[in-house]
Amino acid sequence: MLPAKNPRSPKQPRGHQRVTAILDACARLLVSQGVASLTMHGLAREAGTSIGSLYHFFSDKQNVLDALGQRHIDAIEHISANLLAIDPATWIESSSQGVIERMIMPIMEYLETHPDLLQMISPAFAPGQLQAPQVRERLQDTYARMLALRLPGASAEQRETYVTALLGLPIGLFQAALENSQLKSILLLQEVPRAIKAYLDAIEHLHAGH
Repeated sequence: MLPAKNPRSPKQPRGHQRVTAILDACARLLVSQGVASLTMHGLAREAGTSIGSLYHFFSDKQNVLDALGQRHIDAIEHISANLLAIDPATWIESSSQGVIERMIMPIMEYLETHPDLLQMISPAFAPGQLQAPQVRERLQDTYARMLALRLPGASAEQRETYVTALLGLPIGLFQAALENSQLKSILLLQEVPRAIKAYLDAIEHLHAGH
């Protein structure tokens, strides 16, 4: 997303509650109406707050979107930090299904419960695709660490290719989930993990015994 003026940080619990309500309202309106129909007055109504209170914390619509995007980035960073904290023995001893359940499912479950994030990471998102290079780097580190432990015979170049593929494989299904709301849960919670598990099984079979 394009940089914008930082929102005013609330100093009291009541202020935190209002900001949370505003961001929750923004997320709901993104899904139900789309970003083109998003207005400050509409946000205030949806959040159950006054327009003055909204402007007290956010200077404009882009400012609200930036704050919502940052909330998602913080949540995914927390997930990825938990993944990096998993001990090496767990990655080595787990089945491929166990790897998927630990590594992929927390992210897919977050996306499934936050459909506004699917819109924000889409290249077609009008205000500018949500960029989170630090999150991508963390996920890359996690995938690389897992593959180094599970595929010790693979070269560094091979593992780099596999990491890139693991990160890229879900993108088409993310777009499909965005375009097919009735299938969103199935695509994110069933088909993305199925596709990644099949790829992980394939590359592990390729290096079996090496």
